[in-house]
Amino acid sequence: MTTLLKYLLGISFLLSTSNSMAQYVEIGLFGGAISFDGDVNKGSLLSNTQPAFGAFVRYNINPHITTRINFHKGTLKADDNNSSDLAIRQRNFNFQSDLMELSVIGEINILPFVPDDPNHVFAPYLWAGIGVCWFDPTTNYQGKIIHLQAIGTEGQGLEGNAAKYGLTQLTVPLGIGLKYALSPRIHIGLEIGYRYTTSDYIDDVSTVYLSPKTLQQNGDLAVALSNRTAEYTGLPANDLIGARRGNSNNKDSYLLWGVHLSVSLYRNNAYRGKKRNFKITKWF
Repeated sequence: MTTLLKYLLGISFLLSTSNSMAQYVEIGLFGGAISFDGDVNKGSLLSNTQPAFGAFVRYNINPHITTRINFHKGTLKADDNNSSDLAIRQRNFNFQSDLMELSVIGEINILPFVPDDPNHVFAPYLWAGIGVCWFDPTTNYQGKIIHLQAIGTEGQGLEGNAAKYGLTQLTVPLGIGLKYALSPRIHIGLEIGYRYTTSDYIDDVSTVYLSPKTLQQNGDLAVALSNRTAEYTGLPANDLIGARRGNSNNKDSYLLWGVHLSVSLYRNNAYRGKKRNFKITKWF
């Protein structure tokens, strides 16, 4: 995390040392919430909401188009016991993972955003981009925190099975937002965005239950944490061998929303010159 923050600060420093670019640069902070959408507790997106925070550097290309670099950090977690579906509660999985995300975003302001013009200080916008996320799913088992990727609960790493999944994955963020210029240099906004990922293992659940005999090659923890139904029902659950543990057709995702506050590095009248070079239109 420290390296990523140094990277963002380095970019902002380089931009601030260039008068021509710094006129249209903002640096800001984000505070909000994050929710997981995957196999564990499926269908209860908002029930697992956790705090999130971040920082960003934004470059305003013109009143309609901006780009930015984001860094976000939060905790993804979910618990089958919170589900309203008895079958999901009996499955009895839970996980928690710290998550970090670095992304590059493009924004389209539906209304022109010109902070030093009283007529254009408010703008709804659409945005999309691409990023990278880092995660490491854990679970609480008998009072201990277990890192699930390392033990291979679906037989990862065994001969004939898939390799252990990577803890670094691509994300495709997209969403909407509202921004408002409190002054020519201080801006506030609301934003909500959904992140599609290339992994179905953020919660360590994806395919089918393997037999204890097979999983024993990965150790006792792999056997115990692959099938946790017996912990809930108190009855053996060997009849689940070969049954669907998760849905590998749907990749894991997460929702991130909150408030951002930024400070512009440009002069108060910087946008006046940019307005002369770019025709302002109310709508595209």
